[in-house]
Amino acid sequence: MTTRLLLCFSLIALPLHAGDFRVGAARVDITPKDGTPLGGYYHFRGSAGVLDPLYAKTIVMEKDGTHAVIVVLDLSGTVRPIVAATRKLIQEQCGIEGDHVLISGTHTHSGPQQPRGSMMDDLTKVNSPPGVAYMSALPGRITESVKQAKAKLAPVNASVAIGKAEGISFNRRILREGQQEAIWQPKALTAKDRPAGPVDPEVGVLLFQGAGTDATPVASLLNFAMHPTSVGGGVKISADYPGVFTKLVSERHGPEMISVFANGTCGNINHTDYITGKRRSTLELGTALADAADAAWPNLKVVGTFAPRVRSEQVTLRRRTFTEAQIAKAKDMVANMLTTKFGTVPMAETVCILETLDKKDKPLLAEVQVIAISDDVAVVALPGEIFVELGLALKKASPFKHTFIAELSNGSIGYVPNKEAYPQGNYEIVSARGEAGSGEKLVEVALKLLNEAKTAK
Repeated sequence: MTTRLLLCFSLIALPLHAGDFRVGAARVDITPKDGTPLGGYYHFRGSAGVLDPLYAKTIVMEKDGTHAVIVVLDLSGTVRPIVAATRKLIQEQCGIEGDHVLISGTHTHSGPQQPRGSMMDDLTKVNSPPGVAYMSALPGRITESVKQAKAKLAPVNASVAIGKAEGISFNRRILREGQQEAIWQPKALTAKDRPAGPVDPEVGVLLFQGAGTDATPVASLLNFAMHPTSVGGGVKISADYPGVFTKLVSERHGPEMISVFANGTCGNINHTDYITGKRRSTLELGTALADAADAAWPNLKVVGTFAPRVRSEQVTLRRRTFTEAQIAKAKDMVANMLTTKFGTVPMAETVCILETLDKKDKPLLAEVQVIAISDDVAVVALPGEIFVELGLALKKASPFKHTFIAELSNGSIGYVPNKEAYPQGNYEIVSARGEAGSGEKLVEVALKLLNEAKTAK
């Protein structure tokens, strides 16, 4: 009788036991056809040729029936309509809640442009037939990568390490002695010049490998903060340095492993050394980061995992305001913008002012999302080109030991500087859609969501 009671009790209790933490990963080619409008600049560039392919790379995580998805696209960013359409498809075809899906862009400047709903669409010709065809097919391609990844779900162990890549990223805003305004991407510096802010040298490595006797690497999430602009402004398609970085990590640590790169807060971070003027090549940058990951690999430590805890919040930010003189200047300039080549900074300012006027009655919405998988590890998704100061502050205050930040996620509101940068002016500031303090508000919301995920039961 006692044996029967114990057996009965164990059968009843079995469903209460935690299941395996499972991961599946996949990639789907999203390389465009020739003639597709490219992003990253304030003029039209039609793609012509491929240096290396573009992918939608996906990691699906699941435990106890709860899923979380991280998708990173080899694109300049993400826009809300594409994200919404993709999440809807994923929910319908994969059975995963749309709001449990994080979609980010690596920020390569050598990939297709996405529609912004502003004058940028005219400048880049994103609404031309090749551009429309590419964007129409994109949600389906992303969904296919999620479908394939989910089909591969298998038990894994998760481990994490943080490496450092020193001397390959640089703050591109410079202050000169006695001057208030920042210089943007200067040609050369003097001994008295100094960066307006720091860099984030951390290279985050989150590894998923088979549990039990088969410890084959399944997927890795890699994190670093630096603009992918090393290929330049040509017309050939490239994933830029993230393509080299992820390819080398997989080749060195597991040929079947899907390595996914999420760009950190790199709004004001480039790869040019403004002291020496040296610009490293795409291959050099990707190799240096892969070497940093290699150095961190022996320090990978297994972390206990729980069912993914996903939190998100839609934040309404205040749009910037402009003087009558600024508005008049922008309207005067726009009359000639499509036929005359102006500098990047005045073009960016004009586009921002006119877009803000056009959308003044529409809220500036920004989604902040958190995915926590362990007491030690969480991923934060932020919607724009975030200044590194904000990312460093977020990491420092996070309740998680390891906080990975994926910018340009789930849509983008453009540049998001820290409050102190606004009086310094120049490119990123005149491009910012939100008023000063918007970035700090996003960090505040992210910390709230991180704390909720940390304490959830």
